Amino acid sequence: MGIVPADAGMITEIKKFATHDGPGIRTTVFLKGCPLRCTWCSNPETISRRAQLYFLPRRCKDYGGCVDICPEKAIGMDKDAKVDRARCTLCMECTRECPNGAFRQVGELMSVSHVVREITKDIPFYGKDGGVTLSGGEPLYQPGFALSILRECRDAGISTVLDTSGYASHEVVREVMAFTDMVLLDIKHMDPEMHRLGTGVDNTLILKNAKIMASMARVRISLPLIPGYNDHVRNLSETAQFALSLGVDHIDINPLHRLGADKYLFLGIESPYETLGTMEKQDVLNARDIIQGHGLQVTIGRMM
Repeated sequence: MGIVPADAGMITEIKKFATHDGPGIRTTVFLKGCPLRCTWCSNPETISRRAQLYFLPRRCKDYGGCVDICPEKAIGMDKDAKVDRARCTLCMECTRECPNGAFRQVGELMSVSHVVREITKDIPFYGKDGGVTLSGGEPLYQPGFALSILRECRDAGISTVLDTSGYASHEVVREVMAFTDMVLLDIKHMDPEMHRLGTGVDNTLILKNAKIMASMARVRISLPLIPGYNDHVRNLSETAQFALSLGVDHIDINPLHRLGADKYLFLGIESPYETLGTMEKQDVLNARDIIQGHGLQVTIGRMM
């Protein structure tokens, strides 16, 4: 029994005119929800499959209407402890009440037809290389929804790219790959236990799926480079050798950054960045040189 196509799914964002998520100009659809728990995640708002509440302190002007309207009395006037997350039921009344946009709902249930309409609006800008990219979170965590979007885009003649961790059943991967032109595949670590330590799951399923993907479409590997975790010579060499075994010729190194730090604050959860090391420029260049030494093309940051 195959994937049951879905009529709707949870979306974090639809980004227009993206230039780093595949060839050409693309529309990137960020699906919400991820089965991994990467300790360095820069997009914590994409982990849960449920809608969430952002509070942006800089926009708060102490209006106070949010305090009065909250049915659970989960909001106060103290900006440093604005939302009692244990009491909040995500009714989102505060997002409608605040005139300054200090509260924002993250995550929206969208129909496939709505998503595809947004994608097709951008067709005039795609040229010969552009198209749609499904990203996340993990797009394969909503397999029926992802499949429906990719299938409709393929029917419309739109190029399709899947940006994925590869963590899904083999059945899901095979069905989705039938409508995917290119895969941007994260390979976070080659050692199963180290992969589990950093993400919460081992990499056995991912590496097997990588072989399936590479047999069905062009694959380009993304390597999140995390200091003290996966930046040593052995792991970099094994990653390069694995890429070559797949017929992959390009690895994108994505060095650890802290651009997602505010998102943890907005969600009212603890940031992991205080415990992570610093990624020095020379360390990134050393990693590039190691991978290039195996005959692969390497880009620092994803530039298509």
